Amino acid sequence: MRIAVIVNMVAPYTKPLFERLANREECDLLVISETPMERDRHWDPEEDLPFDHVLLDSWTLDLAWLARGSGFRTRWDTYLYAPKRPVRPLAAFAPDVVVAGGGGIWSSPANIAALAARRRRGWALVPWWGSFTRPKPTWPRRLADPWVRYFMRTADSCLAYGTRQARDLAEMGVDPRRIVLAPITALAPERPPARQSRRTGRETRFLFVGRLIERKGLDVLLRAFARFDGGELWIAGDGPIQGRVSQAAAQDPRIRLLGHVEGDDLGDLYGDVDALVVPSLYEAWGLVVHEGLAYGLPVIATDQVGAADDLIDSGVNGFVVPAGSAEATAQAMHSLAAFTDEQRIRAASHSLRVLASFSFDRGADGFVRGCGLALEHRRRTAPTGGART
Repeated sequence: MRIAVIVNMVAPYTKPLFERLANREECDLLVISETPMERDRHWDPEEDLPFDHVLLDSWTLDLAWLARGSGFRTRWDTYLYAPKRPVRPLAAFAPDVVVAGGGGIWSSPANIAALAARRRRGWALVPWWGSFTRPKPTWPRRLADPWVRYFMRTADSCLAYGTRQARDLAEMGVDPRRIVLAPITALAPERPPARQSRRTGRETRFLFVGRLIERKGLDVLLRAFARFDGGELWIAGDGPIQGRVSQAAAQDPRIRLLGHVEGDDLGDLYGDVDALVVPSLYEAWGLVVHEGLAYGLPVIATDQVGAADDLIDSGVNGFVVPAGSAEATAQAMHSLAAFTDEQRIRAASHSLRVLASFSFDRGADGFVRGCGLALEHRRRTAPTGGART
């Protein structure tokens, strides 16, 4: 089965998944990326990839000014990659299945071109859906909703990051029998490293990791931490609201702003804290949840973090709180700070069992199954002469 995957970029956390797919005997893989690396990312794009890869010649359009109505600003957060010849590498590769990932999926010119060419070229189309409908969609998304539903319903099958995304696809009218989980996975240890000590109660040390942008809910976290008596809040990241966070740190000596942290330093950081907080107002998935759990930390996340549905069992290995609620976040911080050593050990063991279902191999299994379903569907439903034999 010849599979072409369109992505916005080859990220460190997708490279191992694609490598596993490329090594499968039943797969012939081509990865097509829209951009070398998103401009707000700190990773360096890799050029020596262990699978066939084509980089499209694309324009990058910043559409943050259009994304109105969500209740928060979208600086550094809304892009469109417009490639000059998106179908050319697909036509040369002649895939059986095209997996439409990348930025926006339904709004990606490369994915739209792949859908438009499906009838003539005969390939099956599979959206890889990592998003879900926001409580307050932006007005462009409201206007585009009929098109989004059409794009998903007319696909031959759909891949979903997790159960939240699968439910969203079903609500858009996709046949649940043609929705397959194909999770993404963080680069994290298979087992949490040993901890020297655990702080509890008023000594608890909380951690935030992520870009310092409005969508991440940092204002909510700062208000919640102000209600916590004692403890420390470490913030790792940078971005356009860094000045606001620096001001809060200057006013409260318990808050420590670390700047951007990555690699081994990030692993050491997870080992130096007692809990991770993900206060995002909207997070399509949230690999940082996976990272925190993999390092043995209980995690507090909001109900607008996609990964929370699958990875957090509230009260066991963390807490899920309403997005935007400083009061609920503060209460979860107090509850987590009261965890006993036995509860923390049980939380880490529970996280290990849960994360086993969200491995790179499970993601590759989902890809193969979903693409197989799509190919069967296309061959069964395509107009005469529309599908290759």
